[in-house]
Amino acid sequence: MISVRQAVAADRAGVIDTVTSAFHDDPAWEFMHGDEYTRVAPLLAGALFDLRVESGQVWVTDDLTSVALWEEPAGTSFLSTGARASVWERYQQEAGDAAWERLHRYDVAVEAVMPSEPFWYLGVLATRPERQGHGQARAVTSPVLAVADRDGINCCLETSKPSNKPIYARLGFLPSADIAIEGGPPTWWLTRTPVR
Repeated sequence: MISVRQAVAADRAGVIDTVTSAFHDDPAWEFMHGDEYTRVAPLLAGALFDLRVESGQVWVTDDLTSVALWEEPAGTSFLSTGARASVWERYQQEAGDAAWERLHRYDVAVEAVMPSEPFWYLGVLATRPERQGHGQARAVTSPVLAVADRDGINCCLETSKPSNKPIYARLGFLPSADIAIEGGPPTWWLTRTPVR
């Protein structure tokens, strides 16, 4: 059995390493980071971790080789207010204006297809390449999927990697909209309806 737990602040470096390893060939992350993936991708992974870890919705395997970063229904990590604004300000300063503009373009396109009703948002699901195919993605998503099923709430995510679609389908996520990113890769919005 794969043991999972909620991440804590001390897991930050390990989570960043897993996310950047898993997303090295992801078309969306290649688009957002351009030719500076090695420098900029860890900054984005760190920002996303910082925004979500306090809510208790970052789930990891004990060895940090797999991670799911969730946004709860009516979550606030997308909002540039208060302490969350400082996370995005720091990211923009460190990543640079070009990376910030590409991230903004990506986010605007994704937000255009987001449903109006509450949903759990799986912002990042990452497993280190050498550990993929062993059930770890299912393990780190299971806690939130169980809550969503109990409460009757959809779960959603987006992907730009066609080979991810069958993986997500095994978790119940099916394409529900195309996302048009200006200058970016073909991207799909996937929805998982609650299992009764």
